[in-house]
Amino acid sequence: MQLSCFYCGKHLTATAKQLGGEVVCPHCGNVVRLPDAEQLHAAEEKEPEAPTHFWLTDSISGVASLLFHMALLFVLSLLVCDYRIGAPEGEEVTIGELPGINLTDSSGDVLDTSEVEQSSDTSSLDELIDNIEPPAAASSEMGEEVSLSQLLPSGASGGASGALNTIGGGGGSVGAGTTFMGVRAEGSRICIIADCSGSMNGPKLEYVKEEILEAIRSMSRESEFQIVFFNSQAVPYNMRGWRNPKRDIDNVKRWLNTVMAQGGTMPLSAFQEAFKLTPPPDAIFFMTDGLFEADVVPGVKALNVGGSRKTKIHAISFLDKSSEPLMRQIATDSGGTYRHVSAF
Repeated sequence: MQLSCFYCGKHLTATAKQLGGEVVCPHCGNVVRLPDAEQLHAAEEKEPEAPTHFWLTDSISGVASLLFHMALLFVLSLLVCDYRIGAPEGEEVTIGELPGINLTDSSGDVLDTSEVEQSSDTSSLDELIDNIEPPAAASSEMGEEVSLSQLLPSGASGGASGALNTIGGGGGSVGAGTTFMGVRAEGSRICIIADCSGSMNGPKLEYVKEEILEAIRSMSRESEFQIVFFNSQAVPYNMRGWRNPKRDIDNVKRWLNTVMAQGGTMPLSAFQEAFKLTPPPDAIFFMTDGLFEADVVPGVKALNVGGSRKTKIHAISFLDKSSEPLMRQIATDSGGTYRHVSAF
């Protein structure tokens, strides 16, 4: 027969002769006292009552749990559904009688379009158009002369000799293009060619640097720029290729502080650098404060070989007007404009 060990709970096998004696558990090694035959018989007679007891206990617990959960669901339904005891299912609404409309009755009226008068008088409209004055157009005359004080960059905190680190932020222009020293250029790729010869030393060069920063700041995020100074040779920006105005502005500030005024006035090498850019510039700003050799004019024209899409060159003479005829010719050859900035 099968019995359970008192110590480890595992099954033991015992014979009828061993009942009432002791055996050693083969699992845990403890000595187990076996019940005698009478004790074992009495335990077997009591076992059938256990299922009835357990079933009755479980049934009472189950019924109690069922009643509790039903009550809980009922309370939750009152809260969620906003149910109010005794409230009617709906309020009775009386709809008044609507007036009848006979959609097929035209009342015998026929609309004659020939009798309808026009609400607008053609002659009055013409008079109104004639009285409208167009807005005054900005002067685009080639060779306009302006004073430097009119062109002070919006970001400068003082005179033209103010430090570059004090320059404030410029406004962002709408669309492609930018403005440099009072001249507007259209296009997505703008190159600035600026004089840094010995005659530009002092406030003049500082002013031009401020104007360069303002021009870059006012470009849209999609535009690109490049800068080439010149004296006896080209002094290009230290980062080649087309640059982004938003990402490069801080580096441009640092680089401008290294540009010094020295040497002669020989701009052709700067134009050669500008026309190496791929794709070529949409527009070039070219400024100088002195006279240069006449062969620069045909040299620039030969470089600008874009045909109908050639680069427009906007020429600016600064303080010294001796180069005006040459600057005008460069601007005319390219379809650009010329301006002279006359004084501080």
